[in-house]
Amino acid sequence: MSTALMDGVSTVKSLLRYRTFVRNLVAKDLKVKYRESFLGILWSLLHPALMLLVYTFAFKVVLRVQRENYVYFIVSGLLPWTFFSGALLASTHAIVGNATLIRRIYFPRELLPVASVLFNFTQLLLALAVFIPAILFISGLRPAWAMTMIVPLLVLHLIFTTGLAFALSSITVHYRDVAHLTEVFLPLLFWATPILYPIELVPETLRRWILLSPLALFAASYQDVLLTTSLPDWTLLAPLIAWSFAALGLGYLVFRRLSPWMAEEV
Repeated sequence: MSTALMDGVSTVKSLLRYRTFVRNLVAKDLKVKYRESFLGILWSLLHPALMLLVYTFAFKVVLRVQRENYVYFIVSGLLPWTFFSGALLASTHAIVGNATLIRRIYFPRELLPVASVLFNFTQLLLALAVFIPAILFISGLRPAWAMTMIVPLLVLHLIFTTGLAFALSSITVHYRDVAHLTEVFLPLLFWATPILYPIELVPETLRRWILLSPLALFAASYQDVLLTTSLPDWTLLAPLIAWSFAALGLGYLVFRRLSPWMAEEV
């Protein structure tokens, strides 16, 4: 068994052994974020709801984008994107923001970016549980069994995002500008991803390049499952599987290479 594989198995065992610790980290982040807030965790629903209203007005009313069930179309891409972008931003502070905890007690450092991702993933699950049934009811669409495919899709998205979080959290310890670069590049990636506009509107010459992005593949797959209630195209799903596990493997490798100096740098 290779060293990398052994390290990966060891990390999975650590996650299981420290699952209560991870759960407490996620719960702490939820409490801190919504502490002394009147609406509490409902703010995690209010933000995407307001964005949904703004984007619907801008693209459906002003720009007159022709797309059936456009509100549902936006939701199917916007909610997963909110999770992805929030998790990456949080991961840049996962290590440097817990310097005191790192110096005081020993625990696998990998747990910090994992907890940041799970914190945002919890909010995604809550938003999906509220928005999807509500929009289905309003639009009159019928649920289909193919919509259950969102479960493996969410797992792949979680794996992919965790891999990037491993890399960003560890690199930020040594190069603090990474956090600022992440804030700059995420909005650019958002507009380059077919979330607010159908991929069919993109010129053919550009479409093939956009679909090379795993973010575009995720958006298209979520739209297939939730909007058209069809199984994801294998031409999308197969690359997503490869992207997800490649991101996890490479991100974890970067984290392991940089982790010995974390306590000194933070």
